[in-house]
Amino acid sequence: MSSSNRYLKFTIKDTDKKKLRKFLEHQHFSSSQLHNLKNKGGQIFVNHKQRHFDFEMKTGDSLLVVLNDEKPSGLIEPMAGSVDVVYEDEYLLVVNKPPGIASLPAKARTSKTMANVVKYYLAAKHENSSIHLVTRLDRDTSGLMVFAKNSYTHSLLDQILHTDGFKKYYLAIVYGQMEPASGLIDLPIGIDSKAYYMRAIDWQKGKDSQTMYKTVEKFKTASLLQLKLLTGRTHQIRVHLSATGHPIIGDEMYSHQKDSRMNRQALHCYELEIIHPVTKKLLKIKAPIPQDMVLLRGMLKG
Repeated sequence: MSSSNRYLKFTIKDTDKKKLRKFLEHQHFSSSQLHNLKNKGGQIFVNHKQRHFDFEMKTGDSLLVVLNDEKPSGLIEPMAGSVDVVYEDEYLLVVNKPPGIASLPAKARTSKTMANVVKYYLAAKHENSSIHLVTRLDRDTSGLMVFAKNSYTHSLLDQILHTDGFKKYYLAIVYGQMEPASGLIDLPIGIDSKAYYMRAIDWQKGKDSQTMYKTVEKFKTASLLQLKLLTGRTHQIRVHLSATGHPIIGDEMYSHQKDSRMNRQALHCYELEIIHPVTKKLLKIKAPIPQDMVLLRGMLKG
């Protein structure tokens, strides 16, 4: 395993906590991560000397944290497959998921999912191949998916997932035109009483759910929308759009109609804006509109 994705470097500032454990807690290390650092082979060096959690640091000290090796779980088999890498560094990996492949294995574990092919991809590069899925997409939604390369980066990303530090933008082609042309859909989503795998608007037991939308292009019978998720409910965009009377073209489950022009929901996660949890740089990552949605748009333009 290459060790590049296991090093974290810090220079201690005036305002930082000086006791090592307190400093790491301030850097959002969870108690289980601290436990693993201490008991599962992690190492901590201050100015190139190995130190323990109770060590008192000084301003200007350089701290190097070597994360412990992670044993990949046997639940996800590595499987060869194509991985369209859009962004990668030693902390995270962003891939462009094609439609028709699930994010994670279901109970049966036999079919190939993005988690399986990413695990194979990381193992082939001798990197930590524990799978840390940060964002998932429905099987028939395409676009950007984020994997963290270690549990520390994963927990940092989880903490900013539904904040302005982690913005997710989607494109959808829907029936009809939204009135007003842009706005906020704020409707609670719960499990559909008719089918456990479906979701529905549920005023009694539903969870708070918000989707911002903006019309990008209007056609005679349809429109192209840009959507921004403020919460992350299962099927959120699909349920919200169908509740407004403008379901996504090709989304049989929520539009209740087959559409010969599209054999899946016309929904694509096309842009992420993430404040990198380790480097603090702003990442703007894009995935081009897939071919089937380009063709649909062409047909609608007529």
